[in-house]
Amino acid sequence: MLNKIAYGALVAVFGMLIASEPTRAGSLDGKYRPAGEEYSGWDCKNIGSDGGALAIEGNVIFGVESACTLNNPVNVNGMNAVLYDAQCAGEGYEWSERVMLMETDRGVYNITDKFVAEWQRC
Repeated sequence: MLNKIAYGALVAVFGMLIASEPTRAGSLDGKYRPAGEEYSGWDCKNIGSDGGALAIEGNVIFGVESACTLNNPVNVNGMNAVLYDAQCAGEGYEWSERVMLMETDRGVYNITDKFVAEWQRC
């Protein structure tokens, strides 16, 4: 049987391991549309089409006629956000970029170099 000190140390180490585990994109799974009055007509049904829905499913983000697979999640210290390496394809092109997803009260911020998109839940 573990003594109290050994048990306390074991619990502390286990707690740190859980706390350091990166949040996965899966916690943001769902359909979204861009925030703003001009996007109020987006149907939130047809994923990936112009005027349809944007989506996060597991480690994949579906944009308008594009999709990105999210790899190597890293929590951003002090923020409810995760930074990823994204492998993307769409409209005949392939590219790589860094993507940060940050949960908001209304949805998610999708942040890339020099660009922030606010997506609200459908």
